[in-house]
Order: sequence, then structure tokens, then C-alpha cells
Amino acid sequence: MLFILWFKFDPEHTERVREMWKQFKYPEAVKLIGRYVLIGRHISVAIFDAPDEAALLKVTGPFSSLGVAHVAPAMPLEEAIQVSW
Repeated sequence: MLFILWFKFDPEHTERVREMWKQFKYPEAVKLIGRYVLIGRHISVAIFDAPDEAALLKVTGPFSSLGVAHVAPAMPLEEAIQVSW
């Protein structure tokens, strides 16, 4: 399933978060699509495909003491407009 993660980190943790980004390896079951930083917002964004909740915890857990992770399932708009809701 496709997920969007936005991670709001505390400004005082900027350097620690930066170092963690450099070294962080996504779990083998997670397919990373892209990582971004929202300039001037202390927020990073990742788009990835993950098979289950355990994979989500492996992505968010290492950063949990440095800020708040928000995760939402997503689907391409082209697919969503074909669904009756």
C-alpha cells in the first residue's frame, strides 16, 4: 500500500535528524519512491510503498524521539476518480 509520511521535527534536533537521514536504511519490504524536505518548515516527507503496519513502525520508530510522524495511506488521483464513493 502507498503511504505518505510527513515528519515534523523539533528545530533543536535539526542536526541529529540530518545525520539520521544520511544513514537511515528503509526496511527491505519498503519501496521508497521519494524523500523531500519542506524548506523552512522543519518537516520531511517520504512517499513509499509498505506491506503492513510493522513496516511503518520500522520507518517511523527510529525518529520518534525527535518529532512527530504523520502517516496517511494514498492512491494515485487517476485511480481514485474511477472509484465510486
